[in-house]
Amino acid sequence: MWVKEGYGLVLWLCGLAGSGKSTIGKALYQQIKQEIPNVVYLDGDELRDLLGDYGYSREGRIEVALKRSKFAKFLSQQGLVVVVTTISLFDEIYKHNRATLQNYLEVYIQCDLEELIKRDQKGLYTKALKGEIKDVVGVDIPFDKPNADMVVENTKKESLKTNIQKILETITINSSIAPKS
Repeated sequence: MWVKEGYGLVLWLCGLAGSGKSTIGKALYQQIKQEIPNVVYLDGDELRDLLGDYGYSREGRIEVALKRSKFAKFLSQQGLVVVVTTISLFDEIYKHNRATLQNYLEVYIQCDLEELIKRDQKGLYTKALKGEIKDVVGVDIPFDKPNADMVVENTKKESLKTNIQKILETITINSSIAPKS
């Protein structure tokens, strides 16, 4: 079990750009907030804006992910439930989080490249595949597939509600502070 008393909970939702991390994270936050008022949602892009510009190279991404992890740790030590959505698909981050975060649940939002390209509102993958832009995780920056506590296959086969329910069930099974759904 990953639950220790006196700490909140960090729900770390990671996946490639366009995989649905933010959509799932926001919905998960709203669902948890209905029963637990001490919940915070940290979106990768919004938190990056707050922390400053670290660039999008592998090294810059790792640096901002470590800061994101430290911020989540600080909040969870205050007894908050922290929902984090981030790309951060690097072994260094997985190892750091498991070593430093109490009550940590890593959820990998998996989505194949074909579906990501269909969802690509900003043209990120199309531009990267054409060589027009660089530093795109999954195209020219390789990622390390996590050995996550939970994998959510975010395709059209599963609804948002179903994906949220699966995460909530995992929390409920493993945590005394999670909402009963």
